[in-house]
Amino acid sequence: MPIDRLEQSGLNRAWIDAAAALPLEWRIEGVVCTSTGLRPEQRLDRWRAWAAGPKGDKIEAEGDGPIAALHALARELRPLRGSASGDR
Repeated sequence: MPIDRLEQSGLNRAWIDAAAALPLEWRIEGVVCTSTGLRPEQRLDRWRAWAAGPKGDKIEAEGDGPIAALHALARELRPLRGSASGDR
């Protein structure tokens, strides 16, 4: 997707907001649709975003789309941001 379309969709802003909520030494690992296959019974509209910490910790969040999943991830990460190590 071209950058201007990402900007228009709000995906860039959602990613930036989630990145701003990361504790020290954490990183966003990705955003994916939770479908498990291409068959109709395997398709889902839910999306998952996740981040990983320096000690192998992982935080995941879901939403109805990639932007909602990133916003949910940011909400999960913000309480951890106050810790210098990122420990929960």
